[in-house]
Amino acid sequence: MSETDRNYDRDMPSPTVVVGAGIIGLSTAWHLAELGQRVVVVDSGPAAGGTTTAGAGFVGLWAAGYAWYWNESERDVEQYGIDFYRRLAESGHGPTGYRQNGNVWLTVTDEGRADHIPPFEEHRFRPAGARTLTPAEAADLVPGLDPAAVTAGFFHPDGIQISAPDTAAALVGALRARGVTFREHTPVTGLEARDGSVTGVRTARGEVIDAAKVVLAAGSWTNTLLAPFGRELPTVRVVASRLVTKPFGLPGTLPTLMLPELQGLWIREHRGGLTYGAGRGYEPLFVSGADRRTEPARRPVRPDLLDAMRESLHPIVAKLLPDAASALGADETATQGVVSMTADRNFIVGAVPEVAGLVVAGGDNESGVTHGPGLGRIAAELSVTGTTTLGDASRYDPARFPAEAPSEQDVVGLMPARREADARRAGAAA
Repeated sequence: MSETDRNYDRDMPSPTVVVGAGIIGLSTAWHLAELGQRVVVVDSGPAAGGTTTAGAGFVGLWAAGYAWYWNESERDVEQYGIDFYRRLAESGHGPTGYRQNGNVWLTVTDEGRADHIPPFEEHRFRPAGARTLTPAEAADLVPGLDPAAVTAGFFHPDGIQISAPDTAAALVGALRARGVTFREHTPVTGLEARDGSVTGVRTARGEVIDAAKVVLAAGSWTNTLLAPFGRELPTVRVVASRLVTKPFGLPGTLPTLMLPELQGLWIREHRGGLTYGAGRGYEPLFVSGADRRTEPARRPVRPDLLDAMRESLHPIVAKLLPDAASALGADETATQGVVSMTADRNFIVGAVPEVAGLVVAGGDNESGVTHGPGLGRIAAELSVTGTTTLGDASRYDPARFPAEAPSEQDVVGLMPARREADARRAGAAA
């Protein structure tokens, strides 16, 4: 009898099925196993082979001065993620690339200094050791930074970096060691329900995998599975891009750099080179004509977005980090994925009102790597006990939105401004 046959012995109780093997699904499986559940993870491709592997892998306390629309609940979820990745790195299940380099926010104009530094300086969640940086202090902390290119900085010492693909692979290994079953290359095409309760998932091969409960962590594919039950999530699916240079001797101690003035530019070290990205490399899927029911490619290929990002960012990055100039564009590689943004820029994790036993974990808001461990814990606890010991579950409840979602174009219009300074200006104009 094969392992799969043993796991599907009809005399055994039905498992909890997790649909999606990205970081949120894997974390959900981890916490379900911790709660004593028998778990099966189903994915349309290889485990940890989708958007998670395109993640840039930097983690921080974004709720402490950067994401003005988040509060202590998201801060607690973020801190949980930082602690989770440290424990995983120490567990020996595989390399994760974990390091605590910190995060540095930089401004390049006096207006940017006035707009973006005070929210960090004055924030009630300001972590211990956080501090404002002069340009010279920023250059001392950031290898290769030209102090003449910036006006100020702010340092969060507890920010970490991981390799998203390596960490996901280590998590898969840890889950297999815990007895979690993976059904890879098994697209789920629908949910099975009886008398208002979920009973399993249906695959593209016509197979039904029986389930006591189901957690949907399918990212941009979630609405396709929810729609037959009269529920859609107000999300907009966005192609996200990042560029990776060849190695040029950059030390691995470089903190993650965040420049909110410059299209949300972020930069981090990657194997002796840089990986970086910003707004020109992003585009909602609806711009190219896809509707909500269209399932996107697991790993999209949009060279036009990459070209636009190179054109806009190369001069900026070369000015900030002059030593990187020769590596920009020369044998540069790229990676792209599809992220899901929500109407209120917060996460959607909780019971689906229309179907008992079904929990959804979606809407990563381009921060799935940071929040994935905590959101997976919340999803698992809600699935098993109906309550959670982490964060404020009411902030993530799918029922906070109407069952019928607006169009993806309308979702964009509902989203609050990304930067607090922009929100203040919009309020003043109104």
